[in-house]
Amino acid sequence: MRIRKKLGEMLTDASLLTEDQLRQALTDQKGTGLRLGQYLIREGIVREDQIIDQISKQLKIEKYVPKEFPVDQSLARLIPFDMAQKYQIVPLKKKMHLLTVAMADPMDINAIDSAEEFTNMEVMPLVCSEKEINQLITLTYGAQAGGLQQVLDGVEDVAVAVQEETALEDTDIRVSSLQGMAEEVPVVRIVNSVIAQAVREGASDIHISPEADKTQLRFRVDGKLREVPSPPKSLMLPIVSRIKILANMDISISRIPQDGRFTVKMDKKEINVRASSLPTIYGENLVLRLLDMGSGVYTLKQLGMSDEDREKIETAIVKPYGMILSTGPTGSGKSTSLYAI
Repeated sequence: MRIRKKLGEMLTDASLLTEDQLRQALTDQKGTGLRLGQYLIREGIVREDQIIDQISKQLKIEKYVPKEFPVDQSLARLIPFDMAQKYQIVPLKKKMHLLTVAMADPMDINAIDSAEEFTNMEVMPLVCSEKEINQLITLTYGAQAGGLQQVLDGVEDVAVAVQEETALEDTDIRVSSLQGMAEEVPVVRIVNSVIAQAVREGASDIHISPEADKTQLRFRVDGKLREVPSPPKSLMLPIVSRIKILANMDISISRIPQDGRFTVKMDKKEINVRASSLPTIYGENLVLRLLDMGSGVYTLKQLGMSDEDREKIETAIVKPYGMILSTGPTGSGKSTSLYAI
């Protein structure tokens, strides 16, 4: 028998949400296109890990543990990519007539019923975060999910044309030429695909680095840099120009560092992109910092620090002068802490 306990009820039972907060959230959620859990996380009312804990505890659904379920691409044939993307469900393990799957929302009865009907198997869900499900979709379904390799496979002809255009010295390339190349459809698609795949994989940064004979493209996920399929070296200049145009940076200047920012919307998320360029001997190096503006602003109490440390910070921030240093590696919560302060 399916357990149909509602998320709001679980959160109020756990004292993570008051009845008034739940009623207000259900009213405000309408028209956003977000599920209740997504809305509560975006508004900073509850954290995603708190929702996962309660679903696991109250519904007796185990949490997804990556090291216990290595990615198996052969299982992609059981649940097609379109279904995996629509229902945020990924097959993890098949044993006889039991299919273990990861789900961002294991309370979605319609998703489980659809998967069971399609596979003709019993489906056992494990609960995971949205970041984890997006990473699993990318790793399990490969090019179908990322789309980046597919886009790159179709740009050879354009790359040859651009290579001829950029064969001149940098000083001879006019701004109008750079702008024209940056607005070529394949270049726009590559930039869009790179950002989209990075967001799906939960990357905090995108590094685009020119080398002597190639372009290196890397995503920083969970603090670690990982290489992904890279565009041809000949497309480096138009890609850099495209990003600089989006970030309101000067495309005619390539010999001094620049900074800019822009916002993209995808999968009902608003992503703030901070771009910075730095000249190197092989061309301009670009770093894009991705910030999910819908993840909500945490309070000091929600940061998880001890009462003693929180009291010290609350005492310090009301002083008329002084400095608070927020330090740590990428993704450690520096910006989140500063917003909370």
